[in-house]
Amino acid sequence: MFELEEGFPEVGIYVICTVKDIFPYGAMVRLDEYDLEGMIPIREISSSWVKNIRNHVKENQKVVCKVTRVDAKKRHIDLSLRKVTNHQKKVAVQRYKVKKKGNKLLEYFGTQNSIPSDQLLDIYNRIMENYSTVYECFEEAVADGKDVFEGMVPPQHIDSLYEIVLSNIEMPLIEITGELSLSCPTGDGINVIRQTLSEARDTYSDDQVTVDMHLLGSPRYSVKVIAEDYKSAENTLDKVVKDVTDRMKRHDGEASFKRNR
Repeated sequence: MFELEEGFPEVGIYVICTVKDIFPYGAMVRLDEYDLEGMIPIREISSSWVKNIRNHVKENQKVVCKVTRVDAKKRHIDLSLRKVTNHQKKVAVQRYKVKKKGNKLLEYFGTQNSIPSDQLLDIYNRIMENYSTVYECFEEAVADGKDVFEGMVPPQHIDSLYEIVLSNIEMPLIEITGELSLSCPTGDGINVIRQTLSEARDTYSDDQVTVDMHLLGSPRYSVKVIAEDYKSAENTLDKVVKDVTDRMKRHDGEASFKRNR
C-alpha cells in the first residue's frame, strides 16, 4: 500500500532495482521503490570490460544502482551498477528492508484495527511529514514512548499501534570500547586489579547497560560498554574509568585510559 515513492529519484542516490530485460547495449530495470523504469548502459555494468552482459546481470535479479541522470520530461533514468561499492550496497539493502518493514507494520496495524484505507493513508502521510520513513518514527516511539504518535495517529488507536511497534521493533544496541592500562606495585597487585575490574563491572552493569572487561596483555585491559543509546554508553564508560582510576589510586596503583575510535 505504501511501497512506491512519488516523483523521481534524485541524482546520486542508491536504489533497489529488478532487472527486466537485457540487451547488447545495456539492461532495463524496474526501480522497486518507484513506479519507474531505468536503463543501465553497458559501460556502467562493470568497471572491467564486459564481453557478455549476461555474465554480470540476469533477468529478475535484484541489484543496487546509483542514479546518474534523470530526465523527468522523458521519464528517462540512467543508472550505474559499477559505481556502487559493497558498503553502499549493504547500506541500500538495509535501508530498503527497514523501510519495507515499517510500512508492513503500519498496514498490519490498519488491518488489526479495521481502519479504512483512506484513513490509514492519512496516518502514513502525517508520519512522512515528520520522518524520512515510517520505521524511523517507530524506532523513536520505542526509544521515547507512545507520545511520539500524538498528532499523527488518532488517540483511540495510539495504544494499539504502540503495542505492535514494541512487539516487532528492537532498538539497535550501541557499543563503545576503550583500553585501560593498570599497574599496582604492591605484592598482591594482580588481585587488586582483578577485584577492581570485577567490582566496577558489577556496579555499572544492569538491565539497560552491559560492561565487559578482559585482559589484552598486561598491563592492558579492554573495556566495552553496550547500551541502547550513545549518551547512556558514554556516561557509563566515564563512570567506569573514574571508578577504576580511584580504586587503583587507593591501592597506590596507576591507571590510564585510551578511547577506541
